[in-house]
Amino acid sequence: KKEKNFIERLFGSRDNETKQAKTEEEILSLVEEGQEKGLIEDDTKDIIENVFDFDDTAAYEIMTHRRDMTSLEDTDDLKTVVELAIRSGHSRIPVWRDDIDNIIGILYVKDLLKYVGVSEPSDFKLSRNLRPALFVPRTKNCRSLFSFMKKNRTQIAVVVDEYGGTEGIVTLEDLIEDILGNIQDEYDNEEEEIRKLSDGKFTVDGSTSIEDVEERIGVELSDDDSETIAGFLLNNLGRIPAEGEQPSIEAHGLRFTASQTDGRRITEVLIEKL
Repeated sequence: KKEKNFIERLFGSRDNETKQAKTEEEILSLVEEGQEKGLIEDDTKDIIENVFDFDDTAAYEIMTHRRDMTSLEDTDDLKTVVELAIRSGHSRIPVWRDDIDNIIGILYVKDLLKYVGVSEPSDFKLSRNLRPALFVPRTKNCRSLFSFMKKNRTQIAVVVDEYGGTEGIVTLEDLIEDILGNIQDEYDNEEEEIRKLSDGKFTVDGSTSIEDVEERIGVELSDDDSETIAGFLLNNLGRIPAEGEQPSIEAHGLRFTASQTDGRRITEVLIEKL
């Protein structure tokens, strides 16, 4: 009885079809109420909320950043291409000419099947085996991006900045995960971005979003200038760590330490309570 009444409040009753459609705020409020009363599972609540957030989420917020992209140069030989495809596990790989800001196409690894059994064909040119790349602006919202990619029958798009440079790539899987949560496939790295240690500390991949850190650790970092935990630490440090240095800052009752770096990048952050 409770479930039936709640569903009618959420979606409306057939007996009252003239009733005005509920606003987004009303629906989210009812979903929150349903979760608190045990009528809606936590995962279901998250999915409903994510659906409403879809319009407000931009491509750059869910993309793989250029520094983390797997890509090929158009001059790479067949051996290099095959080795990278096997090592990365990706079925679609962006290919660039001269530099990463000039993506000339996408390699579909299955298009290399014609070379199976051929040691190193003398006439192999990677650029002859590419499909057109789809380019989208960094600010394109996820709902329109999803429709755009379906219309163009592609599962990968190159995200470009305001100057036309490559900012990253986004896939249909990224879009679906934005609603449903992480989808683990056979090629995904199963290591978690946020790992809780036995002493209560957390190690966090530098590319992990501020939002994910806040949700997992239960803290409000209140930083509108950073998208990732590495960016948060860099902004608060005000400088780039020197080679071999592990600087830290204290904020919100926590200590954030650059536990691992790669050149100028912070690749891992250690978080501990003060």
